[in-house]
Amino acid sequence: MGTSSYWQHLSLSVAQRYDYFVYSNRDTAKVFYLDRNDLSLDTQEKYHIALKLFHQRSNGLRIGYKYECENFSSEIRVGYWDLNVTRESNLTGTLASDLNGNISAIAQLDEFYTANNFLKRRNSNDWDADGTGITIDIHLRWQLSQYFSINADLKDIYNHFTVDESGFSAGNIDTDGTFINSVGGVAYLPVYRGKETTSKHQFELPEHLSFIGLYHHSEQISYLARYKRQGEQNFYYLGFDIAHENSSTRISFDIENTAPEIQYKNDRFSVTFAIDSLKIEQAMLLNLGFNLYYRF
Repeated sequence: MGTSSYWQHLSLSVAQRYDYFVYSNRDTAKVFYLDRNDLSLDTQEKYHIALKLFHQRSNGLRIGYKYECENFSSEIRVGYWDLNVTRESNLTGTLASDLNGNISAIAQLDEFYTANNFLKRRNSNDWDADGTGITIDIHLRWQLSQYFSINADLKDIYNHFTVDESGFSAGNIDTDGTFINSVGGVAYLPVYRGKETTSKHQFELPEHLSFIGLYHHSEQISYLARYKRQGEQNFYYLGFDIAHENSSTRISFDIENTAPEIQYKNDRFSVTFAIDSLKIEQAMLLNLGFNLYYRF
């Protein structure tokens, strides 16, 4: 979210960014689903847990330079960010259940944080609550011929963030604290054995890459093929653009996730919506985006 202004070949933008990434595996997703639906774990199976949470929120300033020639244009933007909140948590281990529904687990935890954390450790001025970061974005447009063009958006193609003295925890978590409560039920009190200290935290955000090839069939209709990558996730699209008098509509299809995507854009705003199921509770992919443009 932000605002930009241009003067000749230079641009200046002020922005706020919010990044949140969750990485998991099939066993972790299955355990989460069973727990949320009050279902029992499979007693014949040992679940291998792997969960990573990665989050940052920052305010920043971008300075850009745009170069244009007859059939080609490029823009590079360098951003400086004031980091407000960050967290990088890694949890791995195993979990199992016996015939009576008793759960046993052991896991390894390590995490950097400036605020929220798994162990709910509070900051009493023990560690830094902020940091800094640098990012570089590159945007390319190339008109190969009357009918073919290529667009490339390389966001966070280089980035580096640092918190000089971040909160840091590392250790083991197990269910050795399990006990029988006053009504005869099993109560789980996970036991953590490890360290709670501070450490320098340096990290990089997953890059966002987008390449679009367009075939301009007519003044109103263009066919497209698109490749997009967000971190380690790859997306492949086929679709078409429809040009209206003062706006355009793009309809494309995510081949791998069988999800249609619709984008409407004019001089003032753009909106994007994609979902792989008409039933929200069954959807595995949901994408909603909105941009507002104002020239001054």
